[in-house]
Amino acid sequence: MTLDKEIFPAATDSRFIRAVGIPAIGFSPMNRTPILLHDHNEYLNERVFLNGVSVYERLIPALTSVPASPEEA
Repeated sequence: MTLDKEIFPAATDSRFIRAVGIPAIGFSPMNRTPILLHDHNEYLNERVFLNGVSVYERLIPALTSVPASPEEA
């Protein structure tokens, strides 16, 4: 899969995590989808949605099993 990195100028939920001092980035596995955020014809293809679910099924366990850093232990 090819990834495009973009700076999203609008607010995201990550801002709340950053506000309490935790570094955070936003991530969305919506490939092959035009950027129509909050547009009148915003949509997501069913295959893209289901692939995104699969991505999160692998990503969340991987992120939650990262060992604590020495300063957090």
